[in-house]
Amino acid sequence: MECFNRLDTVGKEEVVKQVALYVMRVLLGMNNVKAERDSNNDPLYDEAPLVMPAQLVSMHPGAFVKDVVNVFRAQLSRFWDEQMIDKIEDGHRELFRMYNSDTNLRLIISKHTVHTTFNEAWDSLPDRFGALRQFCGGLAIAFANTVAVESDFSILKWEMNENRTNLMHLSLEGIFQCKQRHVLVNLLQ
Repeated sequence: MECFNRLDTVGKEEVVKQVALYVMRVLLGMNNVKAERDSNNDPLYDEAPLVMPAQLVSMHPGAFVKDVVNVFRAQLSRFWDEQMIDKIEDGHRELFRMYNSDTNLRLIISKHTVHTTFNEAWDSLPDRFGALRQFCGGLAIAFANTVAVESDFSILKWEMNENRTNLMHLSLEGIFQCKQRHVLVNLLQ
């Protein structure tokens, strides 16, 4: 607010105009969100990207570049230069090579289970895979245009209808948890 208050009248009007345009684009975009559903009207989930070392070592480096890095190359190139993207590819090649030649690394990775957290898995490896870890950490975070997130927005719009506009965050979280109960129960089995 200090910066805003220091602006002259024209500057303040321009800031307000830009914020209003941004909010309008966000709201219009949310109105266009449509969740993909399966035959049971459950969210349709795409296969999650490979982000764990145990998953990555099963993928040949050429396939990793083609099926993982190249899929996200346009997004990556907005924030990372080619040298950094090359470090991701080099990191995967080295991880793949070390896994196939280093018995100790293979033993470490073979101890990873579905209960191993992202940080536990990557912390158990040598530090030389920093760029690959950073890339996989970014993939582990849901992108705003994924089907799962679109489904959540759809549920949010359904639950926060014109008669229920004042739901608290805790109430919304409870609704989301209840709608995902069957998925969580299946995970425990």
